[in-house]
Amino acid sequence: MSTPIYLACDIAEKKGQPLFTELGCNDLKWTLAGGSSTESATFYIKLDDGGLLFVQLAHSNIGLSPTVQTTAQYFKDGVHKFETANRSARSFKSSDDQGSVSVDGMTIVNNTENHGLDVNLTLDCMEIEFNFSIIDCGFQIGEGKTFFKEMNPTNFICHQSFPKGAVRGSVTFDGETRKVVGEGYYIHAVLSMKPHEVATKCNLITLQSGDHALSLLHFDTPDCFNNIPVTQASLVLNRKLVAVTVKNTARFVTTKLDPENGYEVPTEVHYTMDGDTLDGKPFHCKASIKLTSLLTKVDVLSELPYLLRKIIQYFFTKPYVYQYFDDAEVVATVGDEEVTFGGKAFFECSFLN
Repeated sequence: MSTPIYLACDIAEKKGQPLFTELGCNDLKWTLAGGSSTESATFYIKLDDGGLLFVQLAHSNIGLSPTVQTTAQYFKDGVHKFETANRSARSFKSSDDQGSVSVDGMTIVNNTENHGLDVNLTLDCMEIEFNFSIIDCGFQIGEGKTFFKEMNPTNFICHQSFPKGAVRGSVTFDGETRKVVGEGYYIHAVLSMKPHEVATKCNLITLQSGDHALSLLHFDTPDCFNNIPVTQASLVLNRKLVAVTVKNTARFVTTKLDPENGYEVPTEVHYTMDGDTLDGKPFHCKASIKLTSLLTKVDVLSELPYLLRKIIQYFFTKPYVYQYFDDAEVVATVGDEEVTFGGKAFFECSFLN
């Protein structure tokens, strides 16, 4: 007998609510959920000069005490910098309205005047500062939460997505400061359970292409939930959010065995999206990406503090994350109109157990 799962889209439909809720700057709130929770803020930024900037702050209650991790990655013309740091959870603080947070070496400040977030991060080998200014709006599916097992505050996952934002700032390393100018995707995720309890693997693609953008998140649930996929995707055309849907597929067309861990890592992925636009037009979208440019392969356990690593190792076999930055192509049909766009996309695939 399978364990119940209450999808955010199904909850919204049952309540007679729209598929998704539009989000603005004032909706950017940290929950700091209790229990075995993880909360993260992640920026995927495509730079105008062809480079990539990835920045993440993750707060976790998995283990004997809370842990905080800050991570940054910069890639441009063969220069590749990747650095992560474990921070003291005692230094983690949130503002009174929970819109801003800080920890040793990093701040994320909700800047309502600029309709976005101001980010500052200092690592041993990199310093990064930028503003992420929301273009149009963000969204969450239904009221935001998908529940597992039962509908209570300790059994949910929530993703708040901001599909397109203008980014301005700088990155400094090796005594050199480079401008950071581009557009990106921001996602605020809250998981009130241990990751392996809700997903076996997940993947994300985000593409910024001029005035257009596509983002799609997809993860497979464990056998106890009948491997039901949980997914959400968005389409931005002409700098406007035109569609949000949960009717998506992510198919690994070809894979390659990683002998280190036994995972079949994708080398080509095809996506489909179906639904209705915000103004009621039917839309269908196809996207494809061939994965040849591996940025980072992360052995998750090796990046964690010792005690947390031992606790997670008890539950997981060998969690790994693969990140790529490769060319993707998109064909979107909205009503009778067809729009094609493409360019460098960020792709991430995680294997949890």
